[in-house]
Amino acid sequence: MAYHMCSELVTVTWENGEDCGNLEEIGEWTALVLLENPVPSGTRLRIQCEEHQLKGFVETCISEEGVGFFVGVRLEPDSRWSEKWFAPRHLLVLQSEREAKVFPLAMASGY
Repeated sequence: MAYHMCSELVTVTWENGEDCGNLEEIGEWTALVLLENPVPSGTRLRIQCEEHQLKGFVETCISEEGVGFFVGVRLEPDSRWSEKWFAPRHLLVLQSEREAKVFPLAMASGY
């Protein structure tokens, strides 16, 4: 499975607020947005990416001094992300380190 680093300006709205930010990472079930303001864990929110909208709830909100707040979002089932549906302008696909790499013994040992 791969994860996707990206850079896309977005508008994030929730019940008690709104903030402009940058979509930093996107995956099938998760998103990471850099915002100027914190958003409490458990908050339902919407991420507006031009004409595309993602819905989910805040799993984490981590303050990075001098940068802002990295807000981790769990996407709702009807907002599962796919590159076919929407691709941020700046998208870099990386292989997940969690994926086990298996090689035949001959290939791994060089014999």
